[in-house]
Amino acid sequence: MGTKTAYEFLSGDTPPLGKIRAWLRGQLGGIGRSTVSDTELLTTELVTNAHEHADGVAELRVSIPDGRDVIRVEVDDLRPQLKPQRVLKRDPASPHGRGLALVEAISAQWGVETGARVKTVWAEIPVP
Repeated sequence: MGTKTAYEFLSGDTPPLGKIRAWLRGQLGGIGRSTVSDTELLTTELVTNAHEHADGVAELRVSIPDGRDVIRVEVDDLRPQLKPQRVLKRDPASPHGRGLALVEAISAQWGVETGARVKTVWAEIPVP
């Protein structure tokens, strides 16, 4: 899969996380189950963060770049001025505040690219 494939979102709708995970499994056929599970969790976190903190997801892309042993996940949103920030979790019982910590733990690397109208948060998961 040297090319990127994209999942399209309807503006303003809550992301259909179950459908997104099923779509990912379809895109990542032949990859080990553990790596696919890690990719599903990481993608769910990035999509949820974009939905909750950046007014929604514009696009999700997944690829396995040619010559690299990684899966690259990219999530676009329309708030380029808002950068993801890891916050210290004050309430351990709260269901929120672990997203970027999970992204850091699962990915080999992650980052943010901004343009005039779009921000892309990306992460790469190693493929053993």
